[in-house]
Amino acid sequence: MTIMAAPVLVQPLKDLCIKVVAANFEDSPNFGPLSDKLVKKIVDILPLDLPIELAGTIITDEDYWKRRSSARWKNCEVATHGNSWKQLYFERNLQDAIEQYDPAVNDMDALRRVMTFSRRYVQTVDLRQLPSHLDLSLLFECMINSPSSLAVKYNLRNVGMEYDRSLFGMKLADCRSLAKSLENNETLTYLDLSNNGLDDDKVRMLASGLVENLSVTHLNLAHNKIADRGMRALAKLLDSKSVISILELQDNQIHTEGAKSLARALKVNAALISLNLRLNRMGDTGCKVICDSLRANSSVERLNISANSAGAETLPALTSLIRLNASLTELDVSCNAFGPQGCEQLRRSVEQNTSLQLMDLRQCGGEMDDEFAIAEALRGRQEKRERAKVLGRAA
Repeated sequence: MTIMAAPVLVQPLKDLCIKVVAANFEDSPNFGPLSDKLVKKIVDILPLDLPIELAGTIITDEDYWKRRSSARWKNCEVATHGNSWKQLYFERNLQDAIEQYDPAVNDMDALRRVMTFSRRYVQTVDLRQLPSHLDLSLLFECMINSPSSLAVKYNLRNVGMEYDRSLFGMKLADCRSLAKSLENNETLTYLDLSNNGLDDDKVRMLASGLVENLSVTHLNLAHNKIADRGMRALAKLLDSKSVISILELQDNQIHTEGAKSLARALKVNAALISLNLRLNRMGDTGCKVICDSLRANSSVERLNISANSAGAETLPALTSLIRLNASLTELDVSCNAFGPQGCEQLRRSVEQNTSLQLMDLRQCGGEMDDEFAIAEALRGRQEKRERAKVLGRAA
């Protein structure tokens, strides 16, 4: 009895061609007149180590960039990169190149080429360490018309037992070069320099560049060492021509005089929407002048003066602010010393207000009934607003 041999399955010529094109794509990077369907099949099997200049120029397929990103980094959060895997890859690649740059080992021209090519795809630069203290003017020179967001932490991660204090915090030279770059920049809208050990002299240097800048709308200087002289310099940024809408100054060392400088600026400012002064040292007088300056303000919607040692002297100005201001929607005055009577006054003021949606009054020495009454009043107001929206009426 003759046993029949198993049939040999011949792979279609089309599939063989696809594999050949993918395998030789680096030497011959061209899809020719192929259909989108065939191009997709080729891209799906392309190697992930193609030169970034080649891949960035030719490949737009998001699945390819997802595979390439996931193979290189863990926990890729595409939502923080414009929901684009290609943008994520280029932003993370640039981040790694700058963070790991060592002038004693790496080539400056190579870093410059990475920056120049990446500018077409990068919107956000988030540097979580910068031990080289690289002059960031290089970044702005190479990346014309980008980035729109810059966050820098001058520190060194995973330092272990080799801790060296000199590696942490911005130096005056860093502030000087960044200030010079900010003077004429027209694309940066978000600047985060929090937790960089910025003191008054360094902030004044930064402010000298920011005073000419008309693009930065969100400025984060939280968790630094900014005191009254630094606050005076920052107050000059908040004049009638200011475009800064969000200012974060929480956890600094701003005292009464700094608060007074800020208050004077707030009286003429019409751009600021959110102001965070939590965990400073303004005291009663400082908190009072801030509240007084905002009473007739029509732009600020969010204010945080929690944990500032405010007390009875602040109450008249604060209650007046709540009653008369029609733009404020979120107010945090928690961790101050208003006492039971002060919290009751605040509750009565909230009842006369029509704009507030959220208010934090915790740890102010008040009764739970007052906190509950405020929360219920704001919740009821929000529900009424939502019902009116559903019914198509103005709240």
